Order: sequence, then C-alpha cells, then structure tokens
Amino acid sequence: MQVSGRATIKLDSDALRTKPGSSLQIGGIVREFDVTDQLQSYFRERGSVAVIKGTVVHASDTELIKLRDWKNGTCTFETDTGRVYTIANAATASIGDLSGGEVELTIMGDPADE
Repeated sequence: MQVSGRATIKLDSDALRTKPGSSLQIGGIVREFDVTDQLQSYFRERGSVAVIKGTVVHASDTELIKLRDWKNGTCTFETDTGRVYTIANAATASIGDLSGGEVELTIMGDPADE
C-alpha cells in the first residue's frame, strides 16, 4: 500500500514548482470541546477554511507578483497516491520572503472537496 509522499499544488490548473513538505488542512466543520464543572463535556461547531502551504522554488519564470495577487480561483492539491483535493474560491493568503531561491506560499479558500 502506497502512502502519500509527494504533492502537486495547482492554481487554476497551473502547477507550481514546490519543494517536498507541502501541507493541506481540508477545512470544514471544527468542533471545539470544553467541560463543565460537573465534568460533562460539550462542544460547539464552527466552520474553517481550507489551507494549503508550500515552498515554491523561484526560477526565471516564477512570477511572485502574480502569485501574491492570485484570488478567486481554484486550487488543487494532488497527492502521489491519486487523491485530489479541490478548493474553490481560493486566494493567496500570504507569500513569504524570497530567500535562497525559495518562497513560502499560503493559499486559503472554501473547505476542500475530494
């Protein structure tokens, strides 16, 4: 059985050149638990966005301004096991410093669909 080891991040079908270690938080319903003085647990639900983080390798064709300004798109996170997670209404949440030929990128959007 193969487990996920590599991932490809695509912004509107354009694949990013990323380093190993990209991550996906699928978003959706989050349950926050607490306990009463009588030791009875309870929870409340809230929604959360999907979050994709990756390290983009900067090359002569990497457009940092375009990455920074990307919004209202579809982002996919494709694993090497064949699982594909799609995030609609996605946008760049943050882009880090360009250093050593690499830049950290965070994309957020609707909870992921599979």
